[in-house]
Amino acid sequence: MSTESTRPLRVVIPPVPQGMPAGEWWPVTVEVEWIETPYFDGKPDPDVLVDADIYIGTDFNAEMGKAAKALKAILIAAAGYDRIEPSTVPQGVVVANAYHHEAPIAEWVMAVAVALDHNLIANDRNFRNGDWSGWPSRYGSYRELYGRTFGIIGYGAIGKRVALLANAYEMNVIAAGRSPETVAEAEADGVKYGSGQDAMDQVLSESDFVLVSTPLIDSTRGLIGEREIGLMRQDAYLINPARGHIVDEKALYEALASKSITGAAIDTWYEYPVSETDSPRPAKYPFWELDNIIMTPHHSGATFGTRDRRAETVAANIDRIAKGQPLVNVLTDISTI
Repeated sequence: MSTESTRPLRVVIPPVPQGMPAGEWWPVTVEVEWIETPYFDGKPDPDVLVDADIYIGTDFNAEMGKAAKALKAILIAAAGYDRIEPSTVPQGVVVANAYHHEAPIAEWVMAVAVALDHNLIANDRNFRNGDWSGWPSRYGSYRELYGRTFGIIGYGAIGKRVALLANAYEMNVIAAGRSPETVAEAEADGVKYGSGQDAMDQVLSESDFVLVSTPLIDSTRGLIGEREIGLMRQDAYLINPARGHIVDEKALYEALASKSITGAAIDTWYEYPVSETDSPRPAKYPFWELDNIIMTPHHSGATFGTRDRRAETVAANIDRIAKGQPLVNVLTDISTI
């Protein structure tokens, strides 16, 4: 893939941090014309895409597809691509994403696992107010991660990184995924792995902690519903840094409210802001009223390291487009090349 003329590539990007040139934020080596524009609800004004060669963003819809007459690539500076509407991607456009978030997300996963098990947040709040109810002489003993079972649903980059850390805690790690070919790779990682529905049911029923780490695609939307949560042990925890809609909202809320599972840590939600100032509740159900959930605003992978590594991957793909070279991380199921 190469440009049709010697003009610089026109690349549409959201505003970069004040005082930082776009070329420092996206460190390309080829000549680029940066089209810096506000994004609302994750999208730019479609008109700015009319002459653009490359669009960097996480959202793409029909209106944008109609406007993007010269588009060659959609480069997602993130892993998730559930907000790119495949039917709207113009013919001949390649779509590629970027990962690099598995290390911080795995750190978040293990942090919330410890916090849930030791009731850290409530104990900190209560003890600041003079409440000694969390003192072991009154509360009793706490559990530990050592020797427990950590279950992973979706054995991709995040799942593998979490497995590495869980093994460092000397936990038993089991995982379920879509590909039976992953067995040998998982075994080399010290993970007991299976594929398909039976394997997922086993992970749900045997684990002290269940991590959801699959992408959100048609086959995983609502993957964890009432039946699946019902397989979990009463003393187990659900951890979801993947996508909210993989887990049925109502089923999760009712399980937590009824204490049919002990708790959860949720980083990805069902409703999000669409402007710079709105602050919607993240779900239809009042999770925020429950005392057995840790809620965070989709921040588990949002580190400086993730940002910089993704920028390097996106910039390298811009270089490849200019030089007519194949891109990395191409999403073959939604690209139209």
